Amino acid sequence: MIYQAWELVVGLALVTVLAAVSAAKRYLSAAGVLSGAIIGTGVLVFGGLGWLVLLMAFTVLGSVLTRTGADLKGMMPELKADRGAKNVLANGLPPLIFAAAASLLIGWPWSVAFTAAVAAATSDTVSTEVGMLSRSPPRRITRPWESVPPGISGGVSAVGTLAGALGAIAIASLAASMGLLTGPYQIALAASMGFVGNLLDSLLGDLAEIKYRCGDGAIVEDPSICGSRAERIGYAVINNHTVNAITISAAGIIAFLLSTIH
Repeated sequence: MIYQAWELVVGLALVTVLAAVSAAKRYLSAAGVLSGAIIGTGVLVFGGLGWLVLLMAFTVLGSVLTRTGADLKGMMPELKADRGAKNVLANGLPPLIFAAAASLLIGWPWSVAFTAAVAAATSDTVSTEVGMLSRSPPRRITRPWESVPPGISGGVSAVGTLAGALGAIAIASLAASMGLLTGPYQIALAASMGFVGNLLDSLLGDLAEIKYRCGDGAIVEDPSICGSRAERIGYAVINNHTVNAITISAAGIIAFLLSTIH
């Protein structure tokens, strides 16, 4: 990667400021802050300042939306951080890998893969946080006639889905403005694959992610809520972080492959 020295200085300053704010506001746990700083620095070194800004846009937007309507979401930010290291790694490692590939395997459209991955992470986060504020209960993506509690994996809402689509478009547009994408095809590809990653996240979350069914038929992610013995649904090894990593990676890989054959 070839870039000006000032880009490195500015990028490191941005990483430091974001880490400090995330720790002070408890957007991230201590381990989450450290993980985020490492990933951000890696993206800066491998990709450059524009790549870092794109990843930071996702981070800032996700943090702000998480706290939006905190009372309605039942959040208690003063007691614990919003996200930990596992969440940061699940959302940040795939983009970091694409940035590293761009530095090591020059000449391939890795910036499209990177943008699609960040767009998928953004789309999913925006859908979740906005959808939790919807007045209508979310529906299972595979069984839309069944409602589920807000925030449950596999649940979708009209307002959340629309917000997720707009989130993916916003990331692709920002990437284009910084020169990471060239031409309408790459922009549309990154945005659409970001949204597809969001939908795939909901699909896997509904069909494979571990959840529990209470005696009254309610589906929850925390079995202690049931108050009695709960039936496990899904696979124990597949949790929300696993699903995030898989779908974000898939969005980037598919975007990369489609970009190479265009």
